Amino acid sequence: MKLPGFAYDARRRVATFYCFVPGTDGRKRRKRKLTDVPSRAEAIRLWTDFREELEREALEPAKFTRPPTLAEFVSERFVEMTARLRPATRRYYGDFLRRHLIPRLGDVPMDQLTSQRVNALIGSMISEGWCAKRGRERKLHGCTPACVRRPYAGSTINGAAHVLRVIIGWAVELDVLDGSPVKKKVKWARESRPELELSLEERHRFLAAFDDEELFRAYLGRIRTPPRIVPHPSGGMKRVGGGRLPDGKAAKEIFRRLQDYRPFFRILLDTGLRLSDALDLRWVNVSLDENVIRLVTRKKEKAVKLPLSDAVRSALEALKRRPVISEFVFLDEDNKPLTKEKVARKFAMAKAVAGITRRLRIHDLRHTFASTLVSSGVNLKVVSDLLGHTDIATTARYARGDERVLGEVANVLNRVNDASAGK
Repeated sequence: MKLPGFAYDARRRVATFYCFVPGTDGRKRRKRKLTDVPSRAEAIRLWTDFREELEREALEPAKFTRPPTLAEFVSERFVEMTARLRPATRRYYGDFLRRHLIPRLGDVPMDQLTSQRVNALIGSMISEGWCAKRGRERKLHGCTPACVRRPYAGSTINGAAHVLRVIIGWAVELDVLDGSPVKKKVKWARESRPELELSLEERHRFLAAFDDEELFRAYLGRIRTPPRIVPHPSGGMKRVGGGRLPDGKAAKEIFRRLQDYRPFFRILLDTGLRLSDALDLRWVNVSLDENVIRLVTRKKEKAVKLPLSDAVRSALEALKRRPVISEFVFLDEDNKPLTKEKVARKFAMAKAVAGITRRLRIHDLRHTFASTLVSSGVNLKVVSDLLGHTDIATTARYARGDERVLGEVANVLNRVNDASAGK
C-alpha cells in the first residue's frame, strides 16, 4: 500500500517523509529524512509519529511559533547534530560557536539568521578583530582598555560564517525551521593562502638535519645559555641551567632519537599523507611486494593507492627488520605508536637544526609533495587521487609549481624570442 508523503529505501535503510502542515492551506510543507531505519514497519511507525507531531503543532500553534535562539538551539541539539561527525570536526564547530557565534548572535532567533545577519557577522569580524592578550579564549577586541587589536584571518572569518550556515541547515533538517533564512548571496572575506612549501634547498637541509651530527651539535651550541652559579644548600656553590652540552653524551642520545623520526618525515614528503593517516599507518596497509601503500583516508574516507619511492621503501624495509612486533609502522622510543605531540617536538627540532626560521607546518610537507609532482609534469587529476581529494579544485588550490617550473617557463620564452629574432 502506497502511503502519502512516505518513502523507504530498504537497501540504504533511509526513510523520507513529506507532509503539508495541517491548517496552513498547503503553504507550509515539512520534510524529514531519517537514516539507519531497520525496517519498513519501523519507518511507517516513525511516519505516523511525524504526522501526529504536525497535527499537534496545528492544534497548539503558540507552542511552536517561537523558534529558539541560536544559543538555545545549540545547547539543546548540538550533541545530537554532531553525533556522526569526526571528533576533530566536532571540536572545530564547538570552538567557532563558543568563540565567535554565541557571543555575537546567541540571542538571535534562528529564523532571523538571514543573509544580512551573516554578512553583518563577516563585516563585524573584519572591523573588530580580536585581543592579542586573549590567552586561549580569543576575546573580542576591546575586552580591556590595554588590549591590542589584531585582525582576524580571512579563513577564520569564513569559517565562522560556514559553521553558522551548517547550524542553520541542521535546524531545517530537524524541522526547527521551515527553510533556510539565508536566501541571498554571502559576501565571503578575502583569504590569503600563503605558499609555505619547502624549496629544493630547504628540503635538502631539512632531511640533512636527521643525518648531520655536527650540524645538530652546532644547533645545541646556538641555543645553549650560560649556566648560573648558585649557593648549594649543603654549602659551596653549584652550576644550574645552561642546557645540554654540545659535546656531551646526552647530546648524542638526543640526536639518535631525532634520527629515529627520519623515516616518518620522509614518508610525509614522498607520499603526501596527512599527519593523522601517517600516525595510524599499519603494516597491513603496506605491500612491499607491490611497492605501494593502500589505505582509506580518515578525513575523507577515500581509498588511495600510493607508490613507494626508493627512499621510502628502504626506510620501510629497515623498520620491518626491527625486533619489535607491532601492527603500527611507526613507534616511539618506548615502542608505542607515535603521537602528534612527539612528532611536533621532533619537527620543531629538525627545523631549527636545518636553520628554517620561517613559518612551516607539518601539513606543508603534504603541500610540498603536491607541488613537487605538479612541477614535474604529473597530471593534476593523478595528484588529486594520490592526495585523496574528493574535488580536484582542492588540489589545484595549493598544488603550485616551484622554481623548476619558473626555470622551464624562462627557457620556453627564450626559445620563442630566439625564433622570432631569426636565430
